[in-house]
Amino acid sequence: MAVRLTLVSGERTGMVSLWESGAASLLFIDTGTEHTWQDDLVLTSEHDLPRILAPLVKLVEAAADGR
Repeated sequence: MAVRLTLVSGERTGMVSLWESGAASLLFIDTGTEHTWQDDLVLTSEHDLPRILAPLVKLVEAAADGR
């Protein structure tokens, strides 16, 4: 079973998929610039979640700030 979170701001979309095993997949898509970024990580504890989400949230927030 996986949990998925999608963040959308303007032309930017960030998606996170988390599995019970601790595997995490991050995907960022900017349709305006056609930039795509993807990373696969493993969480070892619940404290890892903010650390792995930070770059994805930053990319999506930048669209809201007009950057």
